[in-house]
Amino acid sequence: MVIVLSAYEKRSLLRFLLIYLGSIYTFICLLAWMFYTIEIKNLHENYALKMRSTASSIAHKIVTAHMMEDDTLHKCLAEKPTETCFGLEKEYQLGLFDEHNKPLHVSFPESVDFSKTFYLEGNSFYALDESSQKHLGIQTIVLKHTHSASMIQTLRLQILLYLVLSLAFATILGYVLAKLFLKPIKAEIETLDTFIKDSTHELNTPITAILMSISTLKDVDEKKRKRIELSAKRIATLYSNLSYMLLHDKQNEGKSDVDVKKLIVERLEYCADLMASKHIDLILHLEEKFLHINEESLTKLIDNLLSNAIKYNHFEGSIEVRLDFEKLCVKDTGIGIQSSKLGDITKRYKRANADKGGFGIGLDIVNTICKTNGFKLEITSIEKEGSTFSVLF
Repeated sequence: MVIVLSAYEKRSLLRFLLIYLGSIYTFICLLAWMFYTIEIKNLHENYALKMRSTASSIAHKIVTAHMMEDDTLHKCLAEKPTETCFGLEKEYQLGLFDEHNKPLHVSFPESVDFSKTFYLEGNSFYALDESSQKHLGIQTIVLKHTHSASMIQTLRLQILLYLVLSLAFATILGYVLAKLFLKPIKAEIETLDTFIKDSTHELNTPITAILMSISTLKDVDEKKRKRIELSAKRIATLYSNLSYMLLHDKQNEGKSDVDVKKLIVERLEYCADLMASKHIDLILHLEEKFLHINEESLTKLIDNLLSNAIKYNHFEGSIEVRLDFEKLCVKDTGIGIQSSKLGDITKRYKRANADKGGFGIGLDIVNTICKTNGFKLEITSIEKEGSTFSVLF
């Protein structure tokens, strides 16, 4: 089953992955560092033992040659490379120093730290031995392992490979686990959407019949007729939002040049009775503005902004609608929104105030339309003072 995630679910999945992967990456990197440290230490100990043994063997040859008064070694040191005289393997370089640490026979250019008996310098191991005891004038034997750099580099590459594989495995595992956790949540959301979709479909016929019948009522008290008409309009608006969200996806279809000012005036006329029922004052500052957009989408955007401004406004409050070349602003003097809820207010099924009813889909529709058309939705609000919704074109 392929799980198609919404934008909100993707953000939740991303947060989970960031926390999970951040912690697991840190743990894996710590393990890799510890493993590298241990391996380097083992390498030190192994080569220290091996090189000290080799240096001790060289010292023994020097002492033996001196005691036996054999000048073969001395002649060899004068004519051939130092390593050849002692039969050393190719990975070794040798240095022989007197009691004042002056070089007698040295095959490497690097300086030596005579305060240590074994150390790593410039990716090479050095072992120092003084067991020759000044025989043949030699006080200190310095043995250098020239292939240390390649061994250390190989170790680093191996650990890096294991590290990359471990991180890749942790990433894939985290993603799979996150999707498994989201699967039942996604199923519940799909069930809810299906229920709303079916309910919306069933509402279509009775809503149409009610709206058509209202205009034919003649012997009904005007206040009662208005009350019925307002209720029917509220149901019709809710039905329109639900059907737009679940039954249609036309934000990118049928675009045309829409007169935004004219459309705002038309939607205000539609909402006039709703505003009159709460004695809401309307302040208009509308300039000419055309947008290339799907008209149904823009209508839904305007309707939801006006509907929220009316629904969450106080009795005898006011609504200010401003339109200029850059943006559309709808400002109300209503109950406002808690600052802690501003970040989630545009999410589907989220409501700023549960007492006012609704499904929490109006601002989700507004936000979706804004993103689809490249607009930016800005919301500012002060609790108990009012809210301002701005759509920047």
